[in-house]
Amino acid sequence: MAKIWSEQEQILALNLYHLIPFGRLDRNTPEIIELARIMNRTPSSVSMKLCNFASLDPVIIESGRRGLPNVSNKDRQIWDWHINHPVEFQSQSESIFLQFENASLGEISTQLSYANLTKPPEELVTQRSATITARIGQSLFRQMVLDNYENRCCITGIDMPGFLVASHIAPWSLDFQNRLNPANGLCLSSLFDKAFDQGFITLNEQAEVMLSKTLKSSQSKALLNHFMPYENKAIQIGVNHKFDKKLMAYHRERIFRSI
Repeated sequence: MAKIWSEQEQILALNLYHLIPFGRLDRNTPEIIELARIMNRTPSSVSMKLCNFASLDPVIIESGRRGLPNVSNKDRQIWDWHINHPVEFQSQSESIFLQFENASLGEISTQLSYANLTKPPEELVTQRSATITARIGQSLFRQMVLDNYENRCCITGIDMPGFLVASHIAPWSLDFQNRLNPANGLCLSSLFDKAFDQGFITLNEQAEVMLSKTLKSSQSKALLNHFMPYENKAIQIGVNHKFDKKLMAYHRERIFRSI
C-alpha cells in the first residue's frame, strides 16, 4: 500500500519544488534523493509529487511543459492554499524547518543553500532559513503576479514566460510588509523590469507609462525604439489585483528618475 503523504511532507515537497527548476524534477537529483531519505520515501515518490505540483503551476502550463496528470484533490487543495495564503505558507515552512534543523532538515538546507561551512553553526542555521524563505517567497510572488496579468507583460503584451519578471513596485529589500502582496507587483518583460527597477520608467495616476528624461535623451535609436511607442500608453490592468496606487506613488517619488 502506498504511503499517504502528510501535510508536513507536502509542505516540504512544495518548498523543494520552489527551490529547483522544472528540468531537475528527477529521481536522480541530489536534493530529491536527500528529501526522500529524510521522509523515508523513495526518490521516485518524491519526484512524482513534485511533478504533480508542476501540473498545477500556471507558469509551467503556460510554457507548454507538463507535469504528471494524476493529481489528487489533496494536492490541489494544498497548492491553492499555499498560493492564496503565501505568508501563512512561509510561516509554516519556517516552523517545519526549525523542527528539523538539528537533524535531517538541516542537512537538506545546507545542500539547497550551498552555505559557507566555515561560519558558526548558529549563523549557518539563521542564514539557511532566511535564504530558503526568501527564495520560496519570491517564487510564490512570481506565480501570483504572472497569474494576475495572465502571463503577459502589462506594457508590451509579451507572453513568453521565460521573458517575464514579477517586478516589485516597492522594492523587496525595503518593504517587508508588501513583499508577497500581489498589488505590489507588475508583470514585465525582462527589459522593462530593468528599466522600472532602475527608475527609467514608472506609471502615472492613470496607469500610463512615463519615461524619464534620461531615457528619452539617449542617443541609442534601438533603445528608444523599444520604449518610445509605449510612452503615455495605459498598461493592462491585473485580473484579480489592481496595483496599489500608494506604492506606485512611492515608486514615482523615490525611484523614478524624474530629472
